[in-house]
Amino acid sequence: MRAVGLLLVFTVVASAADNDGISRFDATLSPTARNFAAVGGNPPAPVAKCAVAFPAGFDARKEWPILVWNATQTASAVDSLPLVAKTVTDAGWVAVAADGGVPAKIETTEWCFAMLTAAFDRMQRSWPNLRRCPVAVGGFSGGAKRSAYVAAILMENRQPLTGIFFGGCNDDRVHDAMHWHKVGDAFRKVPMVFTAGEKDPICPPAKAKGIVDFLTSDRFTRVRFLEYEGGHEVHLPHLAEALRWFRETK
Repeated sequence: MRAVGLLLVFTVVASAADNDGISRFDATLSPTARNFAAVGGNPPAPVAKCAVAFPAGFDARKEWPILVWNATQTASAVDSLPLVAKTVTDAGWVAVAADGGVPAKIETTEWCFAMLTAAFDRMQRSWPNLRRCPVAVGGFSGGAKRSAYVAAILMENRQPLTGIFFGGCNDDRVHDAMHWHKVGDAFRKVPMVFTAGEKDPICPPAKAKGIVDFLTSDRFTRVRFLEYEGGHEVHLPHLAEALRWFRETK
């Protein structure tokens, strides 16, 4: 069914996958999304720049788990998606990223949510079950910090949230995201994975593990820490492990 599913989606995004297996497309923002994008005094944003990669066997008539990949502020989530796309799709997930079609004055969480909403709106035209699919959010370093906020605003807007991947994250943004978005204690039950490299000078393992211990002490019930050899870089095997755990955790 992969050909059927991809054909349905590609007729919407008007793009075949590039050599890296990623389809890039523009998505028009709805009036609601434009209102989100304008928070913080941002300029009008008529379109989002988006990217998606599908797993083998994808069938648009079914539900599939989705990973939303984030980048650090002022960087491009779309440009960074190739780093993780194959790992994500090999795990049986759809990988999605979205950027503003114009530069933001301030890249607010609402701005990021607006672009992601536009991507979902465009894809949902030929993937009707998309909004019912479980969604995980992830990123590395600054993108990991941003993931806390994007996850919270997704939950606030009733998107099923199945996990958050924090790669190389040296600061607790989870509590701040809870402060700004109405997620309640349900956020404490979301599976979260923090990873750090043993030679990482920016996010040493002790720093990441300290965040995990703090969250656990504050009644977060599904938080894991994974350490790997290496420095400040995405450890793809741990991303794959996190995605497996997200699907297994109920």
